[in-house]
Amino acid sequence: MVKNIEEYNAEVINEIITIAEIDKELTADSAFEYFCDYLIKAEVIATADRCFFERQGLRIDGYGGNPLEDDATLNLIVLDFCDDKEKIISINRTEVDLIYKRAVNFISKSLNSTFREELDVSSGEFQLSDLIATTWDQIQKIKIIFITNKSLNIRNKEFEPISVREINSEFIVWDINRFYNLWLSGREKEDLNLELSDYGGCITALNASSANNNFESYLCILPGNILANIFSKHSSKLLEQNVRVFLQAKGKVNKGIRSTIESEPNMFFSYNNGITATASKIEKEYNSKTEKGGMLITSITNFQIVNGGQTTASIHEALKRGYEKNLEDIQIQMKLSVISDQEKSEEIVPKISQFANSQNKVNHIDFTSNNKFHRDLQDFSRNTMAPPKQGTTIQTRWFYERARGQYNQDKALLKTSSEKKKFEVTNPKNQKVTKDQLAIVLNSFLCKPDLVSKGSQKCYLEFAQSFSKKQDSQEEGKEFFDINFFKYSMAKVLIFRRFDDLVKNAEWYSAGYKRNIVSYSIAKLIFIIKSKRKVINYGKIWNTQKVSEELEDTLMEIGELACEHITNEAIRPEGSPLNTGEYAKSQLCWDLFKKVNYSLSEDFERILISKSENNKIINQSKKEQNKIDEVLNEKKIFELGSEYFSRLREYFSKYQLISPQDDKLLQQLESGRLLTYTWQYKRINNLIKRAEDNGFNF
Repeated sequence: MVKNIEEYNAEVINEIITIAEIDKELTADSAFEYFCDYLIKAEVIATADRCFFERQGLRIDGYGGNPLEDDATLNLIVLDFCDDKEKIISINRTEVDLIYKRAVNFISKSLNSTFREELDVSSGEFQLSDLIATTWDQIQKIKIIFITNKSLNIRNKEFEPISVREINSEFIVWDINRFYNLWLSGREKEDLNLELSDYGGCITALNASSANNNFESYLCILPGNILANIFSKHSSKLLEQNVRVFLQAKGKVNKGIRSTIESEPNMFFSYNNGITATASKIEKEYNSKTEKGGMLITSITNFQIVNGGQTTASIHEALKRGYEKNLEDIQIQMKLSVISDQEKSEEIVPKISQFANSQNKVNHIDFTSNNKFHRDLQDFSRNTMAPPKQGTTIQTRWFYERARGQYNQDKALLKTSSEKKKFEVTNPKNQKVTKDQLAIVLNSFLCKPDLVSKGSQKCYLEFAQSFSKKQDSQEEGKEFFDINFFKYSMAKVLIFRRFDDLVKNAEWYSAGYKRNIVSYSIAKLIFIIKSKRKVINYGKIWNTQKVSEELEDTLMEIGELACEHITNEAIRPEGSPLNTGEYAKSQLCWDLFKKVNYSLSEDFERILISKSENNKIINQSKKEQNKIDEVLNEKKIFELGSEYFSRLREYFSKYQLISPQDDKLLQQLESGRLLTYTWQYKRINNLIKRAEDNGFNF
């Protein structure tokens, strides 16, 4: 059953509070991450960085990326979160106008050098104000996004733009109603009826469904100029059911669309995925002049685009930029579903919207999901139980998410609430590890904090290339990518996350550059340990699922040094980047930090182990794992069942591909009896593999 908006709001609040408790962070911080994640997936913003700052007449909660990388657009975010689960609180125009003005005031103040000098250079608000000031000459648009789980209680939801030094700002409200509609993926929609001749012509179509009075589907060719003209007149009404609500050409995907429109309009059909739309009625005619009498759609009733907001907005943007001629050469593929039955429409349209928009954009990180390295880690993740933590008897998994959304998908496939609860206990959310998160952690331990500081995407791409090369080497692959690599990697994740929590609450930390500090500190520690030809006992950390006090204390001492090194502009050499974030990305920053004096304590050195000792531990672990694997393989073979081995015997007998000895082993398994020796199971395993490689399929 579909939740009403009150139930939805209560569920959202519960989830945010739970996340805050698990992550040991402020509820407002969790709310910011929760709602911004929605907006990132909906492609309203590309990124979101938390930066809370409030002073008389000023308020900001975060920002969305660098304007220089974001189509010259400054995206600021303001949050108003309410934790009242009983009812939805209203917010009026006076309150919203004040929020708008306070955000604009922050921009104005950021352009004042006196204001910036008053701020702590290591703080997030200084980083943001410095970003605004240093990029101001290139900024062309200002968008202030107001996020709230309150209900905007006003009739006219348009806001008069407030300008900052002749640049108009746009105020965009995402209240609980809009988030609810985003979640709902389109139930109620405003009818949009189109006579296509008013917009430049007709749409060529091909019937793609069997005869059904209530439901029809068509494959269509939609001219670019017609779509642009429709959008020009009806604007966002056309996209009411498009959960992405994409209205700006930002990011690599959308810039690619724009580039194709401007440079290669004739290739648009080949390069673009097209759009998905719904309607309740169409009028059509047949063009007898064509070879087979082609179908033309002349009017559409209740027209809605449920997927393809990026394409639509980019087409419209091209019209505004003066590329009308190019649009005449553009053909867009459109899947059109016509549902005449109102009751059926209420059931089917939300599903079309949901499924169409569940196919989120594929980013560069996603392209490598099927790499053997990631598939192996996933297998290790699902088949390896972590030892219970001290004081508990519960064994859990470290859930490696090879592809985006796997965790939620695996959970959603479970039917009962008890199964879902068991899944959450066995696979705690705080033990979910994504590919890009793993890249950040492992690159930190590989002493590449400058790379980590360049952001998740760049960090991951280099990580993927590096590990693919190792995977390509069979010899190294056998040595490196095994169960111990998985366990040690998760131990490193555990260290990284534990240290991240400690930094968050450290007296010397003042909310800014946390990832940089954590990565630089770990890299520095590993750099020192390597010089002593020793290693951290990752096996012990995995076995205890805990970071020792000695390691925590050492990292915190280095962390304070890293914080000072990264954020203190006064100690930077002449010619280094002025912006702290840019400085952290430089090789110079890392080279200089390596030279910072720090000596390991005797207590910490005692918990380190030599490389030879570490190799002995790994080899012993491999022997134990091989024994376990043998038992598991034997169990899997026996569980294939009598009928499987009966069919397998028939297959080999038919093609005379089996020895009498192997046939006897198959007979034994066919009769339901266990084999006696490990070598016998190995022979059976080879037979199975040989048969399946040659096309045998049970």
